[in-house]
Amino acid sequence: MIENVTGRRLKTTQASLEILSLILEHDGLTLAELDSMVDSSKSSICSHLNTLLESRYLVKRDGVYHVSFRVALLGERARHRYPSDEVVERVVDELARATGQEANFTVFEHGRLLMCYGSSTDEGRDANGIRYRSEYHLHNTAAGKAILAELDRDEVESIIDYWGLPRESEGTITSPDRLFDALDDIATQEYAVVDEEFAPNLIAVGAPVHDGDGRIVGGLSVGGPKYQVDMTRLEREFADELLSAVESLEAELS
Repeated sequence: MIENVTGRRLKTTQASLEILSLILEHDGLTLAELDSMVDSSKSSICSHLNTLLESRYLVKRDGVYHVSFRVALLGERARHRYPSDEVVERVVDELARATGQEANFTVFEHGRLLMCYGSSTDEGRDANGIRYRSEYHLHNTAAGKAILAELDRDEVESIIDYWGLPRESEGTITSPDRLFDALDDIATQEYAVVDEEFAPNLIAVGAPVHDGDGRIVGGLSVGGPKYQVDMTRLEREFADELLSAVESLEAELS
């Protein structure tokens, strides 16, 4: 869901966080590189960098700014609210092996899905090193649509208002009316599917993962290219494997 923030916001804080995010996204940036990306003066960017350095959120090596290990420690604290790494990796790996396709667990925060762990049985790639994007929209991902189907309509509308319905493939649903029609159909089952909505030729099935209080903490999904998997097999075989994996994760959170 989208947090309802009231009161004053500090533009300086937003600017520092934007710089931190850019450095993390690009795995290190110089002041000159940041100057070409951030809509602020070089002196202002330098002040933000100095503040982040002094606060130990950045390190500087040979003129290049990197996110510090302290940020990783903060992230590790946040992970305590979710299933342990060992449990997530075991369940996702087992799901990937059972289906022969890619599986992943994503965390649900602020109306987006954030990649936690992905796995594949494809021998041509390292299961622990699959290059996923770090964040995903809900409206065109299998786990995301399944999560939206559980939320109240006003919550879904707030997510749409904030993030929009950007088109990422020809099959992406970009109309709120069409999306709500799809969510009505998904609400009658325990999972959702996407058919080339996230990327061409990719299909997937996904479902929400809940904690012991019934709150949605993330989503689990599995899928692959259409030349390997058809929609019938996806819903008949993969959906059962998926829901069994969801049950395993939720048992750890109960």
